[in-house]
Amino acid sequence: MANVSPIERALDIIELLADHPEGLAVSDLARRLKLPKSIAHRLLAILADRDFAIQDGVTQHYRLSIRTAALGLRFFGNIGLNEVCQPILSRLAQRTGEFVRVCAEENGELVWVAMAQANSEGLRYDPPMDAGPALHATANGRAWLSTLKEADALAQVRSKGFILPRNHASSSVTNEQQLLEELKQIRERGYAISADESVVGITAFAAPIPDREEGPARGCVSVAGPSVRMSPSRGREIMPDLLAAAKELGEIWPIPRLKKFASISTS
Repeated sequence: MANVSPIERALDIIELLADHPEGLAVSDLARRLKLPKSIAHRLLAILADRDFAIQDGVTQHYRLSIRTAALGLRFFGNIGLNEVCQPILSRLAQRTGEFVRVCAEENGELVWVAMAQANSEGLRYDPPMDAGPALHATANGRAWLSTLKEADALAQVRSKGFILPRNHASSSVTNEQQLLEELKQIRERGYAISADESVVGITAFAAPIPDREEGPARGCVSVAGPSVRMSPSRGREIMPDLLAAAKELGEIWPIPRLKKFASISTS
């Protein structure tokens, strides 16, 4: 940790606290991030002074402030993301009867940005909107990778390796050759499938959101639900609606293209 800047450590604290809305004690936070307790306390004090964190008067635990979440909502509002995505997602959820999500690409990562749940009875899939999808081990991740050149797709996965995120069940792709074969199939059919990978008993179908300038996808839209009713035949039934939603999102997507991937697509 000697070469890690205070800014990076502060960002690590914010990311950790985002997963613990009940807050964490200074000692617990320092242990999890492998920080000296004095440094953790100093950085938390700075975050609290700027109203990014709050210390509970009873437990003395630190948690993120509402202001931190509000900044993200303000950004989404300013770029018109919710206004663009939500009507399309709600319509797709009602037509398919399943859970629908959209993730956006940012600096080589996918981030969940919007969701819609069908008002249906029976088994429901309600995942948290926390960490974005793992690139090699999810339908959304592989759908996005399929829109990159092979070398760029491999570079993205190599940066983290074929390592499963915390609480991730399994992956059908465990090496580069399997990944390249899977991406080729996705390009041919236009969508990706993930069955019992992120969560046992859940199947997802994902389609890339096309870029108007024919670069890598802007993100992905997916339909997911219990595997007992998300069979391959069911996937074929919902695919026209999923692909239509992806195309519609691509036509009106409000987030500007990052320069990094604009350059990759032309290299």
